[in-house]
Amino acid sequence: MFRPATTVFDCNAALGRRHDRRVAYDTREGLRRVMNEAGIARALVYNPYAINFGTVEGNRFLLEEIAGDPALIPQFVCSFATDDLAEIDAQVTAAGVRALRAFPVSHRYPLVPWIADRWLGWMAERRLSLWIPMGHHPEVDVRDLYETARRHPRVPIVLAGSHYSNYPVVWPLLGALDHVHFDVSRFDIPHGIERLIRHIGVERLLYGSDFPEVDPEPYLHYLHHAGLEPPQLEAICHGNLARLLDLAGES
Repeated sequence: MFRPATTVFDCNAALGRRHDRRVAYDTREGLRRVMNEAGIARALVYNPYAINFGTVEGNRFLLEEIAGDPALIPQFVCSFATDDLAEIDAQVTAAGVRALRAFPVSHRYPLVPWIADRWLGWMAERRLSLWIPMGHHPEVDVRDLYETARRHPRVPIVLAGSHYSNYPVVWPLLGALDHVHFDVSRFDIPHGIERLIRHIGVERLLYGSDFPEVDPEPYLHYLHHAGLEPPQLEAICHGNLARLLDLAGES
């Protein structure tokens, strides 16, 4: 039976019910079972309720669900267009949140400076990182992302769930902005990891499961057979994410 050769810290997991369909697992118990089976030690998690209904309520549901479980690290969803920054600041501080996730398309606003600058300036002060979902239906116009992100080099940006269909835009974006990071686990192109390392190095690559949409084990197995050196494997599977979240000294 396959077991990871290094600690695994998942950068892309959802915990909670979806509004449009059933998923295989939507509880903490289900997530922890899958993590244990795959050999995943920790996961950064958000609640899907915050996408389609209410960010504040979804973030509260998340904290209630993961309470008392140090292996599950909370990530808040927020809308730069309609949420109250002071309210989010207080909640982030109280919960010790280190990363936010934005859904500009679902929340019906463009990720442009006149909306996002105030938020990203605050995130830089708080040393927070920002996740932007990509995949089949990207949550951002990459032109907006580039123009906004380049104004805020102190805010790490993670392209979450990037699909091979995103390749024509994410490849030059990664080359243009060195504070943009990449969740590798949906990037199914030939020799994808090797090509990414040649393109931007290993320090900006993160493992994410895209739970509960994808079984996490096959991509972990692939990473272990991609010819990576042990320090490279550790960086992708754990170290890079721990550093982004200021958790590098914890295991």
